[in-house]
Amino acid sequence: MANGAFSAMWAKTAACFLMYRAEDAVAVLDADQAGKTAGDVLGYGGGVPVVGSIDEAFSLRPEVAIVGTAPMGGVLDGELRAEVIACLEAGVDVVSGLHVFVGDDPECLLALAHSGARVWDVRKVRGPFDVSKGNGCATGARTVLVVGTDCNVGKMTVTLELYRDAAERGVDAAWAATGQTGMILRERGICVDRVISDFVGGASEELVNAEGEGKDLVFVEGQGAMTHPGYAGVALGLLYGVLPDCMVLAHVAGREQLKRLEVPIQPLRELIDLHEQLMAPFKHSPVVGVTLNTSELDEAGARAAIEDASKHTGLPTTDVIRFGCASVLDAVLKHLNLP
Repeated sequence: MANGAFSAMWAKTAACFLMYRAEDAVAVLDADQAGKTAGDVLGYGGGVPVVGSIDEAFSLRPEVAIVGTAPMGGVLDGELRAEVIACLEAGVDVVSGLHVFVGDDPECLLALAHSGARVWDVRKVRGPFDVSKGNGCATGARTVLVVGTDCNVGKMTVTLELYRDAAERGVDAAWAATGQTGMILRERGICVDRVISDFVGGASEELVNAEGEGKDLVFVEGQGAMTHPGYAGVALGLLYGVLPDCMVLAHVAGREQLKRLEVPIQPLRELIDLHEQLMAPFKHSPVVGVTLNTSELDEAGARAAIEDASKHTGLPTTDVIRFGCASVLDAVLKHLNLP
């Protein structure tokens, strides 16, 4: 469900699901772009149809409805609330990453009681968690944290692409989902932005140990940004819970200000130094590569941006979707002495 917002920018959950699990999708709900396909709108997702009404979606016999957008404040109201209730009344399970929980809504609960449908409120975290012990991953697995210059720069996509490429090379790897979209794809994880602040580090530490059991390498999806006034807390808590062996920095090419804020993004080299300095009291954990989201540039512009970032930072740089992640993964494996 992405009504009125179906795009890679404003319906990130829907877009990422179509990127990695299009074979499991029967339709996208968005009246504004009805009649198109996911491929028409996003450039990927193939022939998954975009439909204009919930009844049209029901005609395709879905089993699960995913809330594919993240409205400001994560609220459940208006048309979206009506669509969720209609799904539950029809016996269609609902997966939601909103901050407001579907399972707490009285009308949704009534629909659940009558239909037997199920709800997964992805952001609802169990607990209690411990305070971080400062041990990071103690299973013997090495850890890589994907950090960002801002929100919505592609940290989850970079994490997943690095994991997939490493697995294809024969590395015994896993990846840890820390946000709602990653959790929907991974079908597990911890939404760290819902954990009480004192326990973000402990929850992150618990997660990497769970994913690191029996593995050689764990890629961890970062959240927020260390210099974002709204989300620095979760970014730092995640950093100090994971205590990564190295990091990869993700950025949107050409983005000069934080999304929705008039706050400049510092130069990449300065942000790399900042992350390394924050880790210095615990261990040497370098940023070993940079990834750029170049989706708003043509190919020539993308290549120029990547070359410029690589010269500026002195690090291998790529767009993992456009050009693959081989150079950055090579740097990760070299630093960690993994084959």
